[in-house]
Amino acid sequence: MTRQRVVSIPHLAGAAADDLSESTAYWLSTGELPAELITGHKLIDSEHRFLIAAIANLRRVCIDHVNLKDCSGCSHERQQRCEADVIAMLGDVFAFILDHFKTEELVMRDSLLLMFDRDVCEAHMEDHAAISSTVQRIVSSLDSHHIVSRIRELDALLARWEINHIALHDLILSRWIAREDSVLRDF
Repeated sequence: MTRQRVVSIPHLAGAAADDLSESTAYWLSTGELPAELITGHKLIDSEHRFLIAAIANLRRVCIDHVNLKDCSGCSHERQQRCEADVIAMLGDVFAFILDHFKTEELVMRDSLLLMFDRDVCEAHMEDHAAISSTVQRIVSSLDSHHIVSRIRELDALLARWEINHIALHDLILSRWIAREDSVLRDF
């Protein structure tokens, strides 16, 4: 997994928790994953912490990622700073995604879940492919006047992943490997 870059934006340091998803707000206030996102798998949970941190950091890039239509109201310098921050974060997020999905797919194979329930694993891997392709589309559509739109798109994707993908796919995988007879129990 790549090292996380943290973008420090002092004027948003005290952002109201109401502006964040409950999971992200919980993470920001406690530094821990909310109970509903804990899989019990050390590596996967650690990587999910990175994901929630990425969501929180992404939301700090723009001065108002919710209400701004585009970046035309910001100064050229501000636009360049936002673009550079988003590009750096996208690089980290995309590298994280590739590593994380590879880890999960190896766990599926090594735990024999792929042999036991191929349909579950294929649905999980298809979701990985959909998330990866959406990030690639966001990266390819970056331009300095619409960074705020890309922030919203990436934020929505990461929040969907946090809420749906982890609950739907990752918890199934972690339950499978937590069985007493699992060869990967201590993985």
